[in-house]
Amino acid sequence: MIVPELEMELVDRIPGFQCRLCGRCCRRKLIAVYGRDLERLRGKGDFCDDTTEEERSLTGASHKMRMEKGKCVLLKDGRCAHYAERPDTCRRHPFLVTGRNILVAMTCPGVDRSSVGNPREYRLLSEGIGPGLDRYLALRSRGRRGI
Repeated sequence: MIVPELEMELVDRIPGFQCRLCGRCCRRKLIAVYGRDLERLRGKGDFCDDTTEEERSLTGASHKMRMEKGKCVLLKDGRCAHYAERPDTCRRHPFLVTGRNILVAMTCPGVDRSSVGNPREYRLLSEGIGPGLDRYLALRSRGRRGI
């Protein structure tokens, strides 16, 4: 199943991954920001906006990274200006691993579908989005909207 709102695909196993530092994940994406992300990014400037009702239903987050000209405000010269403090959404990209589902970004060039990755490391980073996303996907699989 394709989840166009996240530009992700539901898969049976997590593929391998090696980041190519292309920055695609920092452009034109919904980057959900959770409570612990806000704590890490405190004092780093005006970096987030409120999520819409549909975005909250999908992610469980009340905030998202601010985009300017289609890119994350933290992206400077092709790199994250606050990489060590980046949100969990960025830390787990290109995967979302919940209690019931594994999703992988469809356009990430670092995904290696010929190998198998370790879902455990991504599951912890998906705690904030997991319950809402599982509920959203269950509704979609029954042909209903997620909100």
